[in-house]
Amino acid sequence: MSERRQGATLAATLRPRLRFCIGWVFGGAAALFIANALSGSAMLIVAPVVTILWPVLTLEGAVQAWRWRSAGIPALLLVMMPAIALPFAAFAANHALYWSHVAPSWLRLRSDRGAFDAALTGAPMPTGITGILRVAPRTAFRTIIGFEGDWAAIIHDPTDRMAAARGWNGGPVAPDILRIFPNSQTIWCQRLDSHWFHCQFG
Repeated sequence: MSERRQGATLAATLRPRLRFCIGWVFGGAAALFIANALSGSAMLIVAPVVTILWPVLTLEGAVQAWRWRSAGIPALLLVMMPAIALPFAAFAANHALYWSHVAPSWLRLRSDRGAFDAALTGAPMPTGITGILRVAPRTAFRTIIGFEGDWAAIIHDPTDRMAAARGWNGGPVAPDILRIFPNSQTIWCQRLDSHWFHCQFG
């Protein structure tokens, strides 16, 4: 096989694998976002499927690289593509999981804002809220209660101090907001609108 023909054939072999890597990065992140936003149990299926695709892609690339070893260094691209894609996939998955926690709270607040505002002054709980905690000047509208004591809530904080909770991925949480609700530790918060936040507690 001539070098030109060999190069064209190798390029044709690389293109679908490049598309698969790109699809794995963005498609995997989208699947994680949807699964985590809709149901935590869906993550038990989606996360392993997305994860197992990487070693499969790497192994297949290694096999193809061995078959194309006569092409020299360019053949290494077949096995390097999954390795190059991995940090991009980790970055995309991290952001997808973060916003999959925030999005349901944002949608709930946006669709029923009047009920949340009314509940601040004693009106009934908005739909989808499991409980209300009031520790002046803040009010927490619980949305999720985990099995191990962790919980999530839509927080109304007129002081805006909850913005200082950046504990996602081990970031800092301001000491004055670390333990504002009984038997709970603030982990991280994301502003939803004005004085409203989505927060996770442990």
